[in-house]
Amino acid sequence: MSKVIRVIFLIGLLGALGSTQMVTARECEYGSAYAWFRTTGSTWENATAHPVLKRGEPFEIKIVITAKTELQLLYVKLHEVGVPVYAVVEGPTAMEQLLECRQMVFSSQCVMYRWKIQVRTNTTWVNGYAPLEIFVQFNKNDTDEMRINFDVITAFILNQQWEKNRCENSTVTRSSSEMKNNHLPLRTTGALVSTIVLVGISLLIRKQLK
Repeated sequence: MSKVIRVIFLIGLLGALGSTQMVTARECEYGSAYAWFRTTGSTWENATAHPVLKRGEPFEIKIVITAKTELQLLYVKLHEVGVPVYAVVEGPTAMEQLLECRQMVFSSQCVMYRWKIQVRTNTTWVNGYAPLEIFVQFNKNDTDEMRINFDVITAFILNQQWEKNRCENSTVTRSSSEMKNNHLPLRTTGALVSTIVLVGISLLIRKQLK
């Protein structure tokens, strides 16, 4: 029975760690950052969103950053890993460009940034998932800083050209060949591994109870 108790405790610990990661992904001691996403003609969705997008399709993201203490500097950056998929059409910065807010930010003060972005028409990363990450750094002074980062979207990129004035993103059926070529980002793979571990623990509990 003691083994069963230890296993149950382990499951609870894993659950607590998982919920902590979800919270701390958008908050730290010095501030918080929350993001939203929407395609043309749609409503805003909370990040992380999981849309299906086509080559050339535009969308918008916005981020609201709230300081929990006085800050000397605030840095923001849009980031993607691997083959370029996204390009900024309108906004305060381009992809991978560091946005510097050099004015003093006071405790409880909010700042908002908004970008219009487009899936590159010539991207070679298709029939797979493409995360778009936001990075925020809070500088209390020159030597004291904290950072947070999370995915605003993890979009599935279809190998099709987007056609203007046609609402095609509401219902999309993926073919079996497209799904076969899916590429999962590391974070998705990690979630799959965690699921497998929990299933294994569940089987262990059943074995102990017999």
